[in-house]
Amino acid sequence: MRLSKQRVLSILILLSLSNPLTAQENPTDETDEAVVASDTSAVNNSVEEIVVTGAIASLKSAIDKQRESARILSVVDSDALGNFPDTTAAESIRRLSGISIENDQGEGRYVSIRGMSSDLNSVAINGALMPAPEGNRSVMLDGLPTELLDSIEVSKSLTPDQDADSIGGRIDFKTKRPSELKDRLLKFKFDTQYNTQAKSEDNPRMAFTYGDLLSDNSGHVLGVTYSSKQIVTYNNETGYGWENNDEGLKEMNDDWEMRFYDLTRERIGLTYDYSYDVDDDTSYYFSALHNEYIDEELRYKDEYGKLGATGVTTADSMLTDRIRHDAETRFREETRTITALNFGGETLLGDWRTDYQLTYSFAEEDDSKNADITFRCEVRANKDSCINLKGNKDPVGQIVFASNTAPYLSTSYSQIYDPSKLEWKELELENSVIEDTEAAFAMNFEKDTIVSGNDAQVKFGIKYRSREVNVDKNKQFYEDPQERTLADFGPTTLAYWPFDGQTFSPQADPAMIYALRNQTGSLSLDDEETFVEDYVTEEDILSAYGMVSMEMDNALLTAGVRIERMTMDSNAYDQDGNPTMADEDHTFVSPSINYKYFIDDNSILRASLWRSLSRPSFNATAPVLELDINGTDISGSYGNPDLDPYESNNFDISYEYYGDNLSFFSIGAFLKQIDGAIYKTIQKNATINGISFNDGVTTWINADESDITGLELNFQQEFDGAWEGFYVALNLTFTDGDSTFSFEDDSTFTTPFRKLSDQQQNLSIGYDKGKFDIRLAMNYRDEYLDWLADEEDDIDTVSVENSRFVAPHRQWDLKAKYKYSDNLTFSFEIKNINDRPEFYYWGYNDRLSQYDEYGTTYALGFTYKNN
Repeated sequence: MRLSKQRVLSILILLSLSNPLTAQENPTDETDEAVVASDTSAVNNSVEEIVVTGAIASLKSAIDKQRESARILSVVDSDALGNFPDTTAAESIRRLSGISIENDQGEGRYVSIRGMSSDLNSVAINGALMPAPEGNRSVMLDGLPTELLDSIEVSKSLTPDQDADSIGGRIDFKTKRPSELKDRLLKFKFDTQYNTQAKSEDNPRMAFTYGDLLSDNSGHVLGVTYSSKQIVTYNNETGYGWENNDEGLKEMNDDWEMRFYDLTRERIGLTYDYSYDVDDDTSYYFSALHNEYIDEELRYKDEYGKLGATGVTTADSMLTDRIRHDAETRFREETRTITALNFGGETLLGDWRTDYQLTYSFAEEDDSKNADITFRCEVRANKDSCINLKGNKDPVGQIVFASNTAPYLSTSYSQIYDPSKLEWKELELENSVIEDTEAAFAMNFEKDTIVSGNDAQVKFGIKYRSREVNVDKNKQFYEDPQERTLADFGPTTLAYWPFDGQTFSPQADPAMIYALRNQTGSLSLDDEETFVEDYVTEEDILSAYGMVSMEMDNALLTAGVRIERMTMDSNAYDQDGNPTMADEDHTFVSPSINYKYFIDDNSILRASLWRSLSRPSFNATAPVLELDINGTDISGSYGNPDLDPYESNNFDISYEYYGDNLSFFSIGAFLKQIDGAIYKTIQKNATINGISFNDGVTTWINADESDITGLELNFQQEFDGAWEGFYVALNLTFTDGDSTFSFEDDSTFTTPFRKLSDQQQNLSIGYDKGKFDIRLAMNYRDEYLDWLADEEDDIDTVSVENSRFVAPHRQWDLKAKYKYSDNLTFSFEIKNINDRPEFYYWGYNDRLSQYDEYGTTYALGFTYKNN
């Protein structure tokens, strides 16, 4: 099937090259003529949508640049990065059409393009692909502050000179280039934030940028950023644990917990860019980015598990004969580091324009400062636990879930909250480091030529990428010979808890708990995990491509083919410390066509056809093995090095209309036909890397086919007359998609495509006149499937009830700027005006999985620029 689709695309490419399209009408305005005369560089880097300065003039400039585009590429530039109350790089992208984000602690972390999961995107900084220090391919962007960046580009379609591993899209972060300087640059930005839940006013955010020409042919730019932000989160969660009883009423059958988070996130960043023009034919550049993200977290968890429904259940409550109460305190400091180095140049060799680039990128997640302790008191009917109930068979409490976001416990046994009854259960210390490193070299050659009587540019190139992921996780679990209780560790009670009916148990002093890291000599080591999750994976990718860009009377055609060869070696361990190994190789052929046709002076038609892939995450293919052999029954968990990558045929077609006074409208449709979408789940019977399981294995599997269709709408309008200065920008994206699975017994089932939201919306209403620039923005995404069946259920039993969904999310933000002088601008912003929480549920929205409240954030600051 894959071969047939690939063959069809290749034939279309050859037909397009041998039968160039005949123009129907010549372009009449200067913009179209400029596009037709552009070189390949202009063709490949033109833009579909640009958010520029926060003024009406900048939006007009964006539309002009869109008219010059040859493929779909959205851009956020340096001025636009400050037009909204965005803290992270992920948040800055979400204003573009088809973009939504996944939050962590109220901050944007992962980017979804056209409703698809973040692990289907590729991310680069100045051309250096950005690693993902979590063992997967989803790049965390909450640690990268917007102040380090000069522009962001999002490619929704690909040309052959781009890496093919971007089914969702490609995100390119760029820093300031010295070659763009015309004079000395000096910019300083400062603000401080206040959150309604954290209550702290000490949240500085500052950025400094300096750039200058060193000589007539060289220059440099330096950027430094620092920010510190306190975050307080109130949370309710359940593990997988809702089911219907014989009467059809829902019951909570596992655990429910309340969590309190108090975090301080500190970001420190540095960028340096240097360029040198040797002569008219040769130039060199160097760029460096280093960013450090320090996440200091205090977490209190108050958990009620092992719930045992007695059968006495109503529509909004149940009686339980067992409650396992855990009071858990965790204090940790996690550091994430990103480094990206880029050296390159351009040289004219006769008629050939050549460019070359050597990149190095490194990411590390250091979780070596971590202490987590659990104290436990269990009450159980007719049992002698921390409270003696021998002979008492009555229920021990009632769980009330009338609220779908905040259940509560009603019990007459208040002793379960008594610190002296909460006994030391376990101390967990962690010392884990994950490193992800990639080095790459690329070289491209390009020249002007004639193809079938048309002016054209021929381009070809090669690229080599070498990547290593090293996961080293170490955990120790300690018991206490002294049999101490929570009462011995300075128990404290939260001064405020927002949910009605709930009682949050006393918790241990985090300083005393963290100090136990240096007191392990007085403890008893119960268990140790030093290798069970460790692995090292090496991945090498060699690619080559060729392409032609033809300039016809009123059309542009870019077509070509890219080939990528991947080899992978992975080494891990089984549960006994024995080494396990796996290797894999794969060749991918990626033809593509990007076509643009000028209907008239105001209308443009675009069409694109290309192939792309997304490779499995490293933790999915690493041969980390855990076996449980019981007679002839074999079960366990195993990474799956036999996984195929996602492979996708992609189609785009769009119409754009450009009117006067910022008037712009576009409508586009897209289709993605994906083979081999990857899901984590449990299979009853499976053979993986030569090992046969017959009693269940937790692993990753490929789906058969997935089809995703979508529709994108864009509209912008400036008003005049009495409404002069006002403007509106709106984009909507509608998507629909599913995946089909087949099993050995010929059965099949179909599920929504994972993390695909059906609808996304962005709305900006602005006023820009005189000294004022004000924007009210709304971002919305629909619900989506987060997990396909809980890990306790075989995939054969997958259903709505045991799958986790993320609820719709709509957020309003405001930013207002006042230009005091040519150099000084004051700003005020409100983030999450509507105090929107995050909500996850099991199957139906009355079955809680996770609920988080973050509050509203205000910021006040200024920006100074010398020009």
